[in-house]
Amino acid sequence: MKIYISADFEGTTGITERNQCFPGKPEFESARRLWIGDINAVVDGLLSAGAHEIIVNEAHAAMNYMLPELLHPRASFISGYVKIDNQMEGIDTSFSGAVLMGHAKAGTAGAVLNHTYVMRDVYEIRINGHSIGEIGLNALWAAYHNVPIILVIGDDKAAAEALECIPDVETAIVKTGLSQFAAHCLPMVSTREIITTAAKRAYGRIAHVKPVALPKLFCMELDFSLTEIAKLCSFIPGVELASPRTVVFTSTDYRELQHIRVICTNLALAIVKDHF
Repeated sequence: MKIYISADFEGTTGITERNQCFPGKPEFESARRLWIGDINAVVDGLLSAGAHEIIVNEAHAAMNYMLPELLHPRASFISGYVKIDNQMEGIDTSFSGAVLMGHAKAGTAGAVLNHTYVMRDVYEIRINGHSIGEIGLNALWAAYHNVPIILVIGDDKAAAEALECIPDVETAIVKTGLSQFAAHCLPMVSTREIITTAAKRAYGRIAHVKPVALPKLFCMELDFSLTEIAKLCSFIPGVELASPRTVVFTSTDYRELQHIRVICTNLALAIVKDHF
């Protein structure tokens, strides 16, 4: 079977703060290798359980941090930005299951590097009135293609969030969150075994895990830190101001909904970069 991996950065073994997550900081190179090592542990587990094809989508920031010479030789990867389907670029109905490497949503107490797409500038995202993070949003994106999420990797708070969204999902906990920028991290040798074992279990349970349910209508609300972000987003056709810092838009098509969201969160990044 063919398996998809969406590989964000913040849920990685040993990563606890922003300097590890972006190029130009001395901590980044070591963190990048930890991230690739966790990806390879997933691939090892999936292959040993019987998977025949694995595609990794880079799902963090500029999405171009992979070192191909370090990636498992049996895994191909999708790299670069902008991608039309963002953290779930390349997924389609040909996949039997998907793995998420990620983090808890913005505002989750004690969750390492908790945020939803943009660390400082998106306070909350809601769909049909319910708060949702990247785990749930990516699970809906997979479900759009009738693909179940079989495994989520991250800290203990990310695992708890995953189980709320996807009750039958396997989880691999590599650290326990103490605050947004602190964690009790397990030894790398232990987390690699945890990840590989969880990937094997997840692959073996694919038949018992279903895609999450897709509503017939999606209403997305985005709460931003700045009124200027919301104002500019409201210029997008179909996007309306719900309050000075909140925009709302609806669609019956989840992929279309997410494409609008990608524009909105990129506007947020651009405004903050230019003015703050």
